[in-house]
Amino acid sequence: MSGPNFPMPAGYVWQYHLIVWMQAYEAPWLTRLVDIFARYGMEGVYLLVLPVIFWSIHRRFGLRIGFVLLASMYVNNWLKVALSVVRPTGVPGIRTIAQATGPGYSLPSAHTQEALTFFGALAMALRKARGWAWVGALLLATVVGVSRIYAGLHWPVDVLLGLALGTVFSTLGWLVGKWWTYRNYPFSVRATIALLLGILLLVFHRGVVSAEYASWMLGGMIGLLFEERFVGSDLLPNLWRRVCTALIGMAGLIALQWVIQWPTDILWSLIARGVLVGAWCTLGAPFVFVQCGLYKRTGTAEGVH
Repeated sequence: MSGPNFPMPAGYVWQYHLIVWMQAYEAPWLTRLVDIFARYGMEGVYLLVLPVIFWSIHRRFGLRIGFVLLASMYVNNWLKVALSVVRPTGVPGIRTIAQATGPGYSLPSAHTQEALTFFGALAMALRKARGWAWVGALLLATVVGVSRIYAGLHWPVDVLLGLALGTVFSTLGWLVGKWWTYRNYPFSVRATIALLLGILLLVFHRGVVSAEYASWMLGGMIGLLFEERFVGSDLLPNLWRRVCTALIGMAGLIALQWVIQWPTDILWSLIARGVLVGAWCTLGAPFVFVQCGLYKRTGTAEGVH
């Protein structure tokens, strides 16, 4: 197979031909399906679902999968900026046929990595059906990745790296989180580790997006430690209480983002807002839930017997 009649970097000719071959089978119904997957894979969906899981469904699971996904998204954006691989958009012979597209660089595919991280971690939590759940997570993430190639938004290597990173974070990240859950280190040690880790992520960030992810993790980790020490709360079994926590927590999250209207082009303003948002999710909202009688006290907080 001859290469394109214009210069391309080494290793990209076969990827170019694969995209062109896939797009030769373009059909209206397939394009609509690709658009659905493109919208489904947006990180905003996960970032809305995760707080609700933590507030209203299962605290430990929501916390663990939340930090795993945020770490995965941080690394994805960090690599995008560091590697600076441009998207195939605009390359002669390749069409951008999906309605939803995002700015930035191409490698690795965030949609693919996020899907496998989220659903792979979910599969890790399902002990009895873990094997089948993992197969489903891998198939789903692969379909999402293939849709990104078909849409002309990613090179095939972007998707392969996204699958690899998603596998690492959903398995290794989940196991590390599980191991950490049962470490009974003193408050001072855990607070120091959380603070240092968050600061290191901020120091070594690349671009505004990775800085935001780092600030959310920093705020969430600090808030969680202070919630455990001074609030000490947990879910109650009543369905109406759980629905109320989801509604109140999300209303507070939206209000916080709306009230804090710092200039979006100033990095430290975004970081400060991210820290407050993370702290609301793990400290502010649980404190409100306790005061409203929607949560019970666990007796682990200081002064609670």
